[in-house]
Amino acid sequence: MREIEDFTDDRLKAWCIHCGTGIANIESNLDHVPTKSLLTKKLRKRGADYDRGTGDELDYLPQVVVCRRCNSSFSPDENYLLCVLHAVMAGSLYPDPKKHPEAATVLRSNRHVVRSLKRTPDGQLLLFEDLKPFTLYPDIEKIRRVVVKNARGHAYHEIGEPLLEAPDHVVFIPLENLSPDQRDAFEAVDIGANLAVWPEVGSRMTVRLFDEEAMVGGWISVEAGRYRYSIDWSDAVTVKTVIWEYLATETRWER
Repeated sequence: MREIEDFTDDRLKAWCIHCGTGIANIESNLDHVPTKSLLTKKLRKRGADYDRGTGDELDYLPQVVVCRRCNSSFSPDENYLLCVLHAVMAGSLYPDPKKHPEAATVLRSNRHVVRSLKRTPDGQLLLFEDLKPFTLYPDIEKIRRVVVKNARGHAYHEIGEPLLEAPDHVVFIPLENLSPDQRDAFEAVDIGANLAVWPEVGSRMTVRLFDEEAMVGGWISVEAGRYRYSIDWSDAVTVKTVIWEYLATETRWER
């Protein structure tokens, strides 16, 4: 995606969006939103090249400034979600390296996560590894923390709003588990409603609203098939994401 310069009021950038500590008083760094590990290795490399000034202008990956402590604290949960997604998509905690090379590498490198998933009461115990269909019952709180972290980052990156309070609503579910009507409602993004209440002056979203190529149906694609998101700020601030065209998430902050 193309980088859009942010011109929102600097007073909105005074805190870490996760812990609320003043950025000027702590060690900070850039946090990628979405979590980089959710994207392909190829795109991550192109994004790193762009950050070094040697890549293509379309290879920018969204980033926000947060405190280093918060940024580091999310890593275990992000890694956990990555393992869960790979296991679900491959249909095994021990995928065939020839059929699922990326999943096999990630899960082999995270035996502690695999062991924790096998301990859950989901039938994926030693005596039932061939149970069909393959089912996991992951730690919902770990996944929730990553979903909220990314949603908070998207809102900050796009509309310049530091949402320091806990969200009022967080839900995530496989897209295939939605009924046709639910899927239609989730995919729909009402740009007209958002135009009734304009985002922060100078925010990236003000530029996107006039750029027909920046959003498709109200969705911003970071990488096709891997990650897309949308933001509705007309009433509440609602951030939707779709991860790997499998997991749908919705996080909302009431105004």
